Amino acid sequence: MSEKVKEKSGIRSRIVPLILLVMAGVLLVLSVVGFVLQGTQETTQSLGQMQTSAVLHAASEGLINNIAQQARADKLAELRKDKNFRKRGLDEVNSICDAAMEEARAEAEKLYANPVVQDQAALDSAIQTFEKALSESSSLSVTERAAYAEIYVQLVDNISDWKAIAGESVADADVLASLQSTAPDLAKEANAHLGSALVRMARDQAAAQQTAEEAELKNQLINLLASDVPSWTEYIGLEEDALWEKLLQEVPGLEKGEAFRGDLLKKAAEHIAAAEKGETLPPPAEADEGADTVFETQADYSYFTPTAALEKEEAEKNDAYEQLNTQLVAVIPDLGGLSEKLQASLRGNIEKVLWMEDNSFSSRFHTYQQHKAEITSGAWKMNLASLATPLLLAGIAVLLLGLVILFWKPLTGRFGVPRTIIALFFVYLCLLAEFYNISVRMMMGNVLERMTMYGVLVLAMMPGIQCGIGLNMGITIGCISGLLGIVTALQFDLVGFPALACSCVLGALVALPLGWCYAKLLNRMKGNEMTISTYVGFSFVSLMCIGWMMLPFNNPRIIWLLMGKGLRVTHSLLGSFAHLLDNFLAFKIFGIKVPTGGLLFLALCCLLVWLFSRSRLGIAMTAAGSNPRFAEASGINVNRMRTVGTVLSTVIAAVGIVIYSQAFGYAQLYTAPRQLGFIAASAILIGGATVSKAKVSHVIIGVFLFEGVLVFGQQIANSVVAGGGLSEVMRIMISNGIILYALTQSGGGRRA
Repeated sequence: MSEKVKEKSGIRSRIVPLILLVMAGVLLVLSVVGFVLQGTQETTQSLGQMQTSAVLHAASEGLINNIAQQARADKLAELRKDKNFRKRGLDEVNSICDAAMEEARAEAEKLYANPVVQDQAALDSAIQTFEKALSESSSLSVTERAAYAEIYVQLVDNISDWKAIAGESVADADVLASLQSTAPDLAKEANAHLGSALVRMARDQAAAQQTAEEAELKNQLINLLASDVPSWTEYIGLEEDALWEKLLQEVPGLEKGEAFRGDLLKKAAEHIAAAEKGETLPPPAEADEGADTVFETQADYSYFTPTAALEKEEAEKNDAYEQLNTQLVAVIPDLGGLSEKLQASLRGNIEKVLWMEDNSFSSRFHTYQQHKAEITSGAWKMNLASLATPLLLAGIAVLLLGLVILFWKPLTGRFGVPRTIIALFFVYLCLLAEFYNISVRMMMGNVLERMTMYGVLVLAMMPGIQCGIGLNMGITIGCISGLLGIVTALQFDLVGFPALACSCVLGALVALPLGWCYAKLLNRMKGNEMTISTYVGFSFVSLMCIGWMMLPFNNPRIIWLLMGKGLRVTHSLLGSFAHLLDNFLAFKIFGIKVPTGGLLFLALCCLLVWLFSRSRLGIAMTAAGSNPRFAEASGINVNRMRTVGTVLSTVIAAVGIVIYSQAFGYAQLYTAPRQLGFIAASAILIGGATVSKAKVSHVIIGVFLFEGVLVFGQQIANSVVAGGGLSEVMRIMISNGIILYALTQSGGGRRA
């Protein structure tokens, strides 16, 4: 009886995946048929007819809208002449005007919506000629603008002091030489036409930097007045010169503000006026000490200069449009009477119809449909051909889901539930990216860059898990140590690989004693390590918010300008070692940018940790973490092994934050490192680790899947949801959800 029940249960469990596999087969077959139809003569001719219809509609639509808007304006002018106009409500006026506009639109559509073409061949020829010229000029423009954008981003990402290279006293030739040394592609003959424009950009950046520094200094001086003057009543009645002299004597540092004397005296007068009334001005708003959000550099195309070849293509495109416009005016004569503004709008609409970056059959078909192009014959064939790609993506998605359900037990048994689900989710995101025409290759390049950014931090979790303390949320101690190394390198103006090496070495040296003290604390709190590590990590971050203000650094690049003490929140690494590893030996393959240097460094760190785990000390540490009682019986000092693992985790985190900062381009202090422990923990758990077992493979797989989901999820969320913003929600849900799952599977913080 039990065997029959099991057999029926097994059959039922296979019904769903079999149905999904059949559905996938149907979708894939329909997709193949759709791709075949795209190449037939019938669909090609129908698509051409739709194109002509869409162009005519785009042309007539502008004329119809103009007539409708003019009718509304005329009706409004007529109503205003009525002596009872002001008695009418706004809603009534709008209703009357809208009715007039719709009536005029309906009449105009009767006249212009279906124009009669006398010379179809001439119109088709003009459309094809303009389409060809538009395609050639647009393709060349995209290529040149991409080259410009790459140079622009290199300059902006790698030059921190624009005043030094483009100050007023620096000649244009010297500015250009500095720019070429920063972005070698600018020195190529193909990009010579960009030189003068980028020199102008550099001078504008220098001026903007000077203005920003002056504004910052002025704000600090204004804040200084509010904090350092004990009583404003002593200043009542003083003339401006006497007031300024007294302020200079009593407020140290105010002498730096001679250029802002007028603004400072005005603010002082406000304080004096408040003091006369027995009041005090509210304290100035303080800057948030949290981490700044820094986005990827976007190119400013206002400095873009086209080549002679592109200017020639643009001229040919303009000539082709004039020919097309002549044909359109022959079909719809009233188009010739449109204003220049409406003519430009008309041309823009036609260009959108004839040229798309994604020039696939599906994109063209749907674009023509949006302009009310009619399908003259074989409608089902055209619709099926346009759905070929979505059907293919849907078929692959359903096929994968069916296979995962069919082989659920062996898959989850080998890879675990989180890794299986996240991997499937990542594949689905890739399919969705293709559906929304998001470049998967570009996104994969971003995933690789983020792997180099977070990889070493995730690796820092591995020794902590192996030694028995579980998920080391206290890696923020190591992160702060690494940040100390970074600001030390900035203090002494180190650049390039020496700056990177100095930051890593100093960070590791600071992390050694801190990690040892942290390990001793955890050894006294066995069984609650993850709770204690989270508390300690957050507390240390809060403590260092005070420490960053008290440390004796004095380099003007990293301290608040006025008082000469206290570190700023965000420190640019441009001109120091920003993107140093990512750009080292970087190359592109199939459109994917590979940050070779960063990946090699991550591989080296993984290799060293793997070799350590295979050493005698590493094996003893792993044994102490996996089974403390057996390890003690074997003569292994468990507390010592826990200390080794904790210190190693802290040191790796110190190096990891340096690599993170160089990839990010900025070092962020104060509260910025607080959440890094959760990100690293969730990434290594996604890779297949548990709170008691971790391997290097878990680190690599985990950081790839975690960052892949976030990178693709962000772009897709921005495409699907207006305003985007779902990426941060996804990060929080994935991070905390995976950690919660791991804890429920391990029994929380208890260790065997």
